[in-house]
Amino acid sequence: MSMPRGWSIGATAVLTVIVTACLPRRAPAGDAAASFPPPPPGAKPDLELTEGGETYRLYGPRAYLVKGEALIPFKQIYDPDFFEKNYAVEGGKISRRGDDGRLYPVGRRFASGFEGVEGVRELVGPTHGWTSLTLQSPKAPTVADYVQLRKRLLNGQGDFLDNRLEVDRTVVYGGKAALRAYCMPPSRGMICAKASIDTELIHFVRGDDFWFSGWYRIEEGRPFTLMDLESTWIDEHPGMRICLDDDRRLYFELKWPPKPKYRQTGPEAASFPLKQWVHVEAHFKLSENSDGVAQLWQDGRKTIDARGQTLPLPVAIYNSLEIGISAHVADQPAVVHVDDVAVSDQRGGSGGPDAGKTPGRAPAR
Repeated sequence: MSMPRGWSIGATAVLTVIVTACLPRRAPAGDAAASFPPPPPGAKPDLELTEGGETYRLYGPRAYLVKGEALIPFKQIYDPDFFEKNYAVEGGKISRRGDDGRLYPVGRRFASGFEGVEGVRELVGPTHGWTSLTLQSPKAPTVADYVQLRKRLLNGQGDFLDNRLEVDRTVVYGGKAALRAYCMPPSRGMICAKASIDTELIHFVRGDDFWFSGWYRIEEGRPFTLMDLESTWIDEHPGMRICLDDDRRLYFELKWPPKPKYRQTGPEAASFPLKQWVHVEAHFKLSENSDGVAQLWQDGRKTIDARGQTLPLPVAIYNSLEIGISAHVADQPAVVHVDDVAVSDQRGGSGGPDAGKTPGRAPAR
């Protein structure tokens, strides 16, 4: 089978980003190639973080490990020219440069009901707006393994190994189709497994309101995360995600030290049922400070209403939405159906890939 019309396979569909996904984390020894100079004398750090018992200071894109009075170059955690290299702004509209040289409009609205396709590989392309998929599993545990599997699947040259993403017409919420994600538990040496699909045609920055709506049905197992909103140009792709705890209650986590969590409390707290459709709605007011907003509704009932950090850095662009089983850590397989997902900058807003033409804004400088 051929690729969907108008879409380049490149390394990972049109927008090439090799993710670390659920690989074991590197020891905090820094980047062996980190040889950048120390910050100017008297310079104040933009940020100080503590993780794994170590303290780091961030000066612009460069992170230094603090050892007494010494600052040891650790790594450059983002490219300060990422926006200029990967985006174009014309007539107030922002577009992402693809591997094929074309410009693809991005914005603050996206929606998908997984309709009008024969299989999941047809979802990847400009017609439906998804840009990639990830199937990290015991049979494809490394970046090289699952990237090669993705290439074969999108080129119609192979089949799934163990984890699967399928367009299902037997269990749906609305319309005639839904996405079915099947994920094996991670094997020894893996941090987690994944069976997810993502789009990098969204664009949210500091000060924006991000609204997410989706219908989920967990058939079996307990997936760890159901949705990730990420900044792929920052090391390890930090961002807000919707997680499921041991009591099967949804909560938020910001993947960025010290990983603040926003949990359900009080009488409105609710567990997530099995084998029934549940409407999940999330709202973030994006801020790198404590004035951010994190709100969650489950079947119309507000279960989280918190204030705190929702953006890793003031320059961060949330440019990736990942749904399905975006992380699985339990020791049993998980099966999740997802339908009618929508992203917007206002509650109740939605739009297909064409709505991605809604003007975005450049990141704060």
